[in-house]
Amino acid sequence: MMWDLPISVDIDGNSYPIRNKCDYRVVLDVIKAVNDDELELSEKIQCALFIFYEDLTGCINLETAVKEMFKIINGGEDTEEDKGEGNKKPRLMDWEHDFKFIAPAVSKILGYEIRTPNKYTHWWTLLGAYMEIGECTWSTVVGIRKKLIYGKKLDKSEEEFYRENKKDIDLPQKLTAEEQEWLNSEW
Repeated sequence: MMWDLPISVDIDGNSYPIRNKCDYRVVLDVIKAVNDDELELSEKIQCALFIFYEDLTGCINLETAVKEMFKIINGGEDTEEDKGEGNKKPRLMDWEHDFKFIAPAVSKILGYEIRTPNKYTHWWTLLGAYMEIGECTWSTVVGIRKKLIYGKKLDKSEEEFYRENKKDIDLPQKLTAEEQEWLNSEW
């Protein structure tokens, strides 16, 4: 059992420090790189490793470096491989799109503003606070998204909130290359 917040990863007997002692901003930058549709898979992995680790010089086991990086991002739990499209859960949040709602809720739990420049907050500290979020604007947004995804009826106050905040509640849809090409064409 791990009692400390990880600031490095052991790979084949060597310790590799996590950039900025695993400040949450590093992890959010990794997530952004991994979700960048303009990058090929190998580029995503390269970017993620560069962002996450201070220095991987001498590391020959990059597969383990990737696995350990995602284990840290996943709060210390091993990640499960996707079991096919049919088993994917609907997306209820997007760190980049939703951070304006998440940051105040997490800050309230922690008792300080996490967006303060140079204010260190470990990724696991942010995750722990995130899990403790109670009733707030963010929980309302997620609740409405969940009802919309599963075809449940919104109550009157939720309908009003949705109408007034549609652009924040609806997650941005990623277009396929063909869809983007068609949009860019002179139709």
